Amino acid sequence: MSTTENKALVMRMYELMNARQYEEMWELFLPDAKWGGGRSSTDDFGSIDGMRAIMVDPMPVFVDGGIHFTVHQLTAEDDRVAAEVESYAPLVNGKVYNNHYHMLFVLRDGKIAVVKEYADTAHARDVFGELG
Repeated sequence: MSTTENKALVMRMYELMNARQYEEMWELFLPDAKWGGGRSSTDDFGSIDGMRAIMVDPMPVFVDGGIHFTVHQLTAEDDRVAAEVESYAPLVNGKVYNNHYHMLFVLRDGKIAVVKEYADTAHARDVFGELG
């Protein structure tokens, strides 16, 4: 796939995620895809099934159905797409989750193979820490 097609695939993933069309979104991923957090490996979340379990708003903490993502910038080279992304989600406790991410997508065979997610973990802890 071209870099333009790779960027379009990543944008499509965010469009589907924002629309809560998760089943269609997961079709963009390889069955053995990995989604990892801010370390050098993708073992933080493990398989894509691990991410599925936490993505569909497992706790009733969000107002209006969940997190909305805005993609600010995409940069692509070879089989990789780097995305600058911002989240926004009002919570039932009155706080707002508004994080900023750098996401690195690795694509293979026209699908997403790896996602490496880098975000402000202190902000996430500050916002979600009091919900438990």
